[in-house]
Amino acid sequence: MHWTGEVERIAFSFTIGSKYFEVAWYGIILTCAMVIALIVCIYRGKKQGLSSDSFIELFIICIPLAIIGSRLGYVLIRPEYFSSWSGFKRIFDITEGGLTIMTGVPFGVLGGYIWCKIRKVDFWAGVDMVLPVVLLAQGLGRWGNFMNQEIYGKLITNPAAQWFPLAVYIPNGKLGSGFYQAAFFYEMVLDLLFFAVILIIQKRLRLKGSGILMYIISYSFIRFLMDFTRDGGPSVDNVVLANLIFTAVTTVVFAAIFAYKLISTQKNGEIIWYPKGVPDNLKIMIKYPETAEDVKNM
Repeated sequence: MHWTGEVERIAFSFTIGSKYFEVAWYGIILTCAMVIALIVCIYRGKKQGLSSDSFIELFIICIPLAIIGSRLGYVLIRPEYFSSWSGFKRIFDITEGGLTIMTGVPFGVLGGYIWCKIRKVDFWAGVDMVLPVVLLAQGLGRWGNFMNQEIYGKLITNPAAQWFPLAVYIPNGKLGSGFYQAAFFYEMVLDLLFFAVILIIQKRLRLKGSGILMYIISYSFIRFLMDFTRDGGPSVDNVVLANLIFTAVTTVVFAAIFAYKLISTQKNGEIIWYPKGVPDNLKIMIKYPETAEDVKNM
């Protein structure tokens, strides 16, 4: 693999009987990102009394729903998938990419809601813990987009700026072969940065709902920034322009909700910020107590 040349999209291939199969780097990288996110969730969940089996069960429900939602969000705004039978069959083929995180996350959250109801877990507290970790998975998963030679920005013609990570060579870019802004890498850095910031805040902030609000604000703002570069920018792509407006409004609205929640809670006399970290006995519990012994242990 060369930063200034074409990358191999297929990691390896194999044959079973007369069937030939190819395994793409895109799928491998996304799977690894999910596994890393699962491990981080298990680590965080053990401090709240949730077992590793609980999170494995949760992921088995959430991940398929998130993939379905991601794919639906991608194909529903692209009429070429419905103009022919061959195009329609491609709806079910995600090996070449084509997943939209903005619609995948709500479907995954729906799966989490179903699981929380079945397992008697506080949904909002659970989402506060899990959803920020999605930023980590999204950031790592962007390397899958690189292997697919997608998620790049504007063409860079200045030779002095044609170096990674500022730029990446795309053999079949929208404007021909050349160096384009490495948008996938920009977003990866922003995802990991905001993930770290949320973790730091969560260690000191005791406010139910803060995790999901910070995730929505963070990722909406990241997408708002990225849509100025992705695939040529909003000036030439109506889909990207719509995303730009949507993410801007979402960022402002949920930032206002977060600010209101902070101010109103403090006005009620509650202490929500602990500079040295929220004491263990004051942390919001995720799993509902089921027995008198559970209450005693809290």
